[in-house]
Amino acid sequence: MTTALVLGGAGGIGAAVTRRLAADHDVTITHHSHPERAEALVAELGDRVRAIAVDATTEEGVVAAFDAAQEQGELTVVVDCVGGWDYPRITELTSEQINDSLSLNLVSALLVLREATKRVADGGRIVMVSSVAARVAPARQSTYAAAKAGLEAASRVAAKEVAKRGVTVNVVRPGATDTEYLRSITSDKAIEAMAGSNAMRRLGTPEDIAGVIALLVGPDAAWITGDIIDATGGLA
Repeated sequence: MTTALVLGGAGGIGAAVTRRLAADHDVTITHHSHPERAEALVAELGDRVRAIAVDATTEEGVVAAFDAAQEQGELTVVVDCVGGWDYPRITELTSEQINDSLSLNLVSALLVLREATKRVADGGRIVMVSSVAARVAPARQSTYAAAKAGLEAASRVAAKEVAKRGVTVNVVRPGATDTEYLRSITSDKAIEAMAGSNAMRRLGTPEDIAGVIALLVGPDAAWITGDIIDATGGLA
């Protein structure tokens, strides 16, 4: 049995990814601020899933996550679902907001890429979760869009550095996805607008995004690397 690591694997998109991977892998997931979600997922999926509490914005936390995953066996899949945003106007940004957003969405991603490219087995798969914000640059998401754009660029660099080992590095770029987090910080009016902005005329689901990630970590995706896959339901 091969081993997968899903950072941020307990809630929203991460939980859907964990469910997909647990069919074929022993999965280590990380969580930070919502231990109850990790506990519920472990109870649901059984001993195929192990949860570890880490702060993925720190070097110590990311290293601990990879150490825990490798204790389970050969690491063949890494999926990074860590991220979050709020809606500050760029004219009102504080240094603290900038640092917090870059730490969560970019510094964490760089640390994950560093460890993943060193530790994943030959022929392994690395998938980073970005956001369509990196492409469409929505109002009031300056730090988030900037950080996710940086994640995408770093992932393309990483793909070139590990290609000789048969390791692929790809990015999935979700559109608005119907998660507890989205609904907790977004008005009903804004959610309605998001749902109507793509060709499918609905919000994405975590399972929609997990399906794309499952394709990228599967055996038929060995010739896809350094790519950014939009998973937006046809957002123009």
